[in-house]
Amino acid sequence: MRRSITLPALLTLSLLLTGCPSFSPQPDRSRFFTLTSQVEPDPSTKNSGLAELSLGVGPVRIPGYLDREEMVTRVAQNRFEVAQNDRWIEPVEENLSRVLAQNLYTLLRIERVVRHPWPNGRRITHQVEVEIIRFEPTSEREAQLTARWTVVDVATKQPLVARTSFLKRPIQQESREAAVDAMSGTLADLSREIADAVRAVAAQNK
Repeated sequence: MRRSITLPALLTLSLLLTGCPSFSPQPDRSRFFTLTSQVEPDPSTKNSGLAELSLGVGPVRIPGYLDREEMVTRVAQNRFEVAQNDRWIEPVEENLSRVLAQNLYTLLRIERVVRHPWPNGRRITHQVEVEIIRFEPTSEREAQLTARWTVVDVATKQPLVARTSFLKRPIQQESREAAVDAMSGTLADLSREIADAVRAVAAQNK
């Protein structure tokens, strides 16, 4: 009686140990991505009035659905797909803030560009606040960025410029690399709009 009970049990255990794939080591298929700066300085652009300007960038706020390691793709107006293996190398909010500040530094050609939170005692004359509403690739091979942003006079706390930008870039190839490249492109376009607004503000204060 004992043999009839234990033999099937031993056979089952042997099959689990030798044939079940969950006991085999699985390769890590994770891939990590980052947004990058895609702007170049334009020597022909006039930056008059910026000599005394010190620009603070941030805070940059993102919606909850983007605040995650996994990359997301919008496949319908109200539906997303979450990537299993494709991830951001750093928090999206941090990545956005860093690239935006780098873009503005390049476009405005001024040394005094700092990211929020800036050190105590650091004098900031103007602040750029950004709220990201939408920022993702779509299943139609398009990168989309919607952002509300404000240029604030730090001394008076008054908004000098307040706008909403709707930006799109085609995704040139069907790959995650191409999607991230297009997303970086929309962030570059947003940076150019903000830089133009900052130049206009500085010119008015001359």
